[in-house]
Amino acid sequence: MERVCIENLDHLGRGIAKRNQKIVFIPNTIPGEIVEIELVKEKKKYDEAKVTSFYKESEERVKNLCPYFPRCGGCQLLHLPYSKQLQYKQEKMKNILDRYHLDSVKLNKIVASPNRFHYRNKVTFQNQNHQLGYFEGESNHFIPIQNCLLLDEKINQSIPTLPTNQGKLIVRSNQKEITFHPNKKIMHTIGDFQFAVSLESFFQVNDSVTPLLYQKVKEYLSPSKEDILLDLYCGTGTIGIFVSREAKKVIGIEKNKQAIEDAIENARINHIPNIEFLCGDAGIEANKLKEKITGIIIDPPRSGLNHQTLQTILQIHPSKIVYVACDPMTLIRDLNILKEDYRVEEITPFDMFPNTYHVENVVLLKKI
Repeated sequence: MERVCIENLDHLGRGIAKRNQKIVFIPNTIPGEIVEIELVKEKKKYDEAKVTSFYKESEERVKNLCPYFPRCGGCQLLHLPYSKQLQYKQEKMKNILDRYHLDSVKLNKIVASPNRFHYRNKVTFQNQNHQLGYFEGESNHFIPIQNCLLLDEKINQSIPTLPTNQGKLIVRSNQKEITFHPNKKIMHTIGDFQFAVSLESFFQVNDSVTPLLYQKVKEYLSPSKEDILLDLYCGTGTIGIFVSREAKKVIGIEKNKQAIEDAIENARINHIPNIEFLCGDAGIEANKLKEKITGIIIDPPRSGLNHQTLQTILQIHPSKIVYVACDPMTLIRDLNILKEDYRVEEITPFDMFPNTYHVENVVLLKKI
């Protein structure tokens, strides 16, 4: 066993220490703590370790909130007070911007989640031996779960009654009910809009943060009745519908056929006549458009934008782009390409996923 002092946290929420002139990453630690460690991986440039005992604990450490932490791996920051989680995410974004030469960009204060716990409206359970649970982080080690602090309480209450004869089980929750039936849609409310969402269609998981984020998208776009907006990776049409009343027209593109069907239904439910949806690859379908696009909303998966989509956006060359990003590193990669033609005006982080290292960002870019 070796004893090390935690100096900082990395972008995955792991503690950073040094041993033998080499960096070692240690989950479930706080800067200033001194811990006994056991190596679990040795690599050329760094090591990974786990805590075997605490020699000096931080006074800020939050203990015993969850019996599965930190084994489960779903939470990386549960041992930090919420104010420190927000501080960590704010500093994380600042450090990333500094490192990749975007330090002149205005970084706004992170928007906190109204709910630290029980915010997730969707979960994918694994099933083994007729028990529901999660796979431990980066492994196939199964952990049975009776109650999860991240899940909507309606999901937690339903766990004993859920079927356990499937390889995995997706459960989605709204303000009134849950569903795990693949053919049933569930209704979600954002502002004064109603959205029907299929079980596997993408929809933001934190109902309390989503309207705050969408309002920021609308503020950044500041659409007028002269604007034709393009909503790439539109999912079930939520953002496009949310901003549609202020625009002349919105065109949504999404490759998931079920999500597009949901989007078309959502436009009908909300009586939105000035929106249309196309099913296909974002870069390919956007390249076919004849309309003069004045603004683009981008909300891609964690992998960010592929080369073709980036080139299509640069060809369309709208006056404004609003980029919603769930992965800071792919966001920075894409911004460094877009900044040849666009000025990155400002970034607002949102804590969509409390108790985890994840941070969502909304970015405003304006044509140079």
